[in-house]
Amino acid sequence: MWPVGMLVFAVTLLSAPEALAQRPFTVHDPFYQSETARRAFYDGLAATGEVSYRTNTSVTLPSTTPAIGLSFRLHYRLAPRIDLNAFWDAAGTTTGRTIVLSWVGLKYYWTVDGFDYAFRLAVDPASDGRVGFPQLDVAFISTRAFSPILSSDFAVGVRRVRKGFRQFVPAESALVEDGPLVVAPNAPSQFIDTRALGMELHFMWSYNLIFDPAASNLFVSVMGEGGQYSLFETTFEGVQPDIADADPENEKELGATDYRGGVVWMRSGIEYNRPSYQVIPFMSIPLKQWAPEDDELARMQLGLRLMLR
Repeated sequence: MWPVGMLVFAVTLLSAPEALAQRPFTVHDPFYQSETARRAFYDGLAATGEVSYRTNTSVTLPSTTPAIGLSFRLHYRLAPRIDLNAFWDAAGTTTGRTIVLSWVGLKYYWTVDGFDYAFRLAVDPASDGRVGFPQLDVAFISTRAFSPILSSDFAVGVRRVRKGFRQFVPAESALVEDGPLVVAPNAPSQFIDTRALGMELHFMWSYNLIFDPAASNLFVSVMGEGGQYSLFETTFEGVQPDIADADPENEKELGATDYRGGVVWMRSGIEYNRPSYQVIPFMSIPLKQWAPEDDELARMQLGLRLMLR
């Protein structure tokens, strides 16, 4: 088994415009992308890193969301049919990037009549002061070989969403009710705190054209994600962006609103397999989007995933 270490990526990509759409779900998800019901590593431990160009991918502090996304994961074999997985994301904040443990999950594998199946349960380990985990993702995955050169992967899952995020609105802008941010020179600075509660549905359907004995393949996938949420917003006026805690006397409830949105993607790339590593360059293109007031949720994504196994 090779020593555990962090993966380092270097990539040169064009800069991207600031993310403006406000939504409670993330269009770059650690799950439902190249997922399979077969274990992808052969020893007791594996590590995966991913770098991607992913505009409009975070609900957190949209003006500072980085276009280059970094994520990491560890895979540990608990038992012959059970894996433990941990996922980290290098999120953008007002002070730069922060490595955040975003998900911890268990994956159970089994085979029936030559078909491979898996069940995955993942939880968000963050504490929000309530009993239980704030977010929960449950998925069913199947893999089928049609011939020596063609296989298919299918995944469907549901997620309970319970997350919060904060947006800083500078003094030269003002929040218009039921509308976008507009210029208002006399408006005070604000923090807009939003809490999203709701449910999401995710799916993935992929076909893989195998071209060597190591099961390297060219894949084409259709993915979908979307949900319905209740958004609870609070604003704090007359504050500066470097102040962590706003004055409660300036707190103002903006009320609750409903939000519905979704994206259907086409994802394609090459999965290059060797016994000690796996490399997946990929491209994702949004085919259809649904959002209030025609907000743009997602744009084309380019990325590279590397697993050391």
